Amino acid sequence: MNIEIGAKIKQLRTARNMTQEELGSELSVSAQAVSKWESGTTMPDIQLLPEISVLFGVSIDELFSMSDESRMERIENMIEASHFIPENDFSSSESFLKEKITEEKTKARATLVLARLYSHRAAEYSEIAGKTGRKALLLNPDEKPAHNVIFDSDSGRYLDFNASNHVETIDFYKNFIKIHPENPRTYLWLMDLLIEDGRTEEAKEYLWKMDKIEHSMRTDLYLGLIAKAECDLPKALEYWEHMTVEFDNWLSWSSKGDCLARLCRYDEAMACYEKALEMQPSPKYMDHPEAMSLIAEIQGDYEKAIEMREAAIKLCETDWNITEGEWVDFHKREIERLKQKKLL
Repeated sequence: MNIEIGAKIKQLRTARNMTQEELGSELSVSAQAVSKWESGTTMPDIQLLPEISVLFGVSIDELFSMSDESRMERIENMIEASHFIPENDFSSSESFLKEKITEEKTKARATLVLARLYSHRAAEYSEIAGKTGRKALLLNPDEKPAHNVIFDSDSGRYLDFNASNHVETIDFYKNFIKIHPENPRTYLWLMDLLIEDGRTEEAKEYLWKMDKIEHSMRTDLYLGLIAKAECDLPKALEYWEHMTVEFDNWLSWSSKGDCLARLCRYDEAMACYEKALEMQPSPKYMDHPEAMSLIAEIQGDYEKAIEMREAAIKLCETDWNITEGEWVDFHKREIERLKQKKLL
């Protein structure tokens, strides 16, 4: 019930282009109270329901009802805001989405949301498996299967060709491009897989096909990635330098930072991320402070790593109007982990 009325209030508020602060002011409550209603953590005081219904021009009964659109939005919000989804919420969401897949009007969206729900559940179990696998290995250091569990859950890199290749997924994307050849972003997913598997000649073929559709900074980015995979690092660096000259925007600097970070050129990468963060228009993504936090942690600068996690939390608040939920809680957990690591 909390979740349903919270989703309804959020729907009505956003339809009016009201912020949580503005709604809270109208009802003489805090923005945090409104946020808790909308996340389903708490429910509005029963004495506020008449005021809410009058404010939005709906009946009290309507506050407790949800359209299919609102319920799917609620499930999407739950996926984004939850670290672990409670079993009853998962089951009810799964049943609802399976029903909506059978209806032509909602089939496409329901299928995507259901896939996201399953992906979230898979990530939940992967996290649990990884932590449990680490405990198992500490209890018995000679257990090879424990290593397998850790690598499988944390996307570890296997040297065995049969375990690490992406043949099936590559074939899917190749066939997908045959059907949808004019979608340039699809080429990126395929090229990532081809480069990862060392199939650079095929990656070049698809790169030039993508470039004909849309010439962008991604051409130099992937020419560099291919050159790196072919062990021509000077050429790769040349491509990435040209990328930021021809396309002097936040995305090119961010991409260059990613490439340099993977080469362990951390100070240069940090400078690129700082420039990208400065250039990016609001709302800014959390990717840059997250990346800078990881670099600082690798370098042993835990104060800087914590500072960057705090910067990410600040961005959640200032650029996305998010003060609680998984977006914020993730960084809070990382800060606590870093504080503990600093003490070791």
